[in-house]
Amino acid sequence: MKMHRSIIAPVLMAGCVITMPALAQNTVTFQGEVSSQTCTVNINGTPNAIVMLPTANLANLTGSAGKATGVTPFTVAISNCTAVSSADTAIKTKFLGHNVDSATGVLGNLATVSPAKDVGIQITQKSDGTGPVNLNGPTAVPGLVLKQNETSASYDFGAQYYALSSAPTAGAVTAVAEYTLSYL
Repeated sequence: MKMHRSIIAPVLMAGCVITMPALAQNTVTFQGEVSSQTCTVNINGTPNAIVMLPTANLANLTGSAGKATGVTPFTVAISNCTAVSSADTAIKTKFLGHNVDSATGVLGNLATVSPAKDVGIQITQKSDGTGPVNLNGPTAVPGLVLKQNETSASYDFGAQYYALSSAPTAGAVTAVAEYTLSYL
């Protein structure tokens, strides 16, 4: 009997040690902001916009990773803001990408039917495709300015196809990012 107890106890204890870390591996972090200023926000006139990029020529993306093409402007517009009489107010657009390529900060392709391989979508600070936005985590991007005594404003960002390798393939591209405003 003594022999069985000495074998069973360490085995049971090992099982407890193994399962404890497994329970503590996943977390959820909630982030937000409380502000005296709030506005209604839309992209291209709607809260849940679809930005249609043009069909791009694959040749414009092949040869080296990091090539971009098909830049398409999209407008973040705010309205119904509280007018501030003291000074202009800088407001940041905060993006949170889904399926982000960690090496580049580019939105990964989520297309499920005939997807392009090694092609992502890059958001840029300027509508001409300059000023790449790295979406590794929630990213606050400057640009919107609510002028003194005004209640609305807008700013044009850009979105473009981005080669994640030197040999991407043709196909469908879909990418998703959440957005909100930061008044801090």
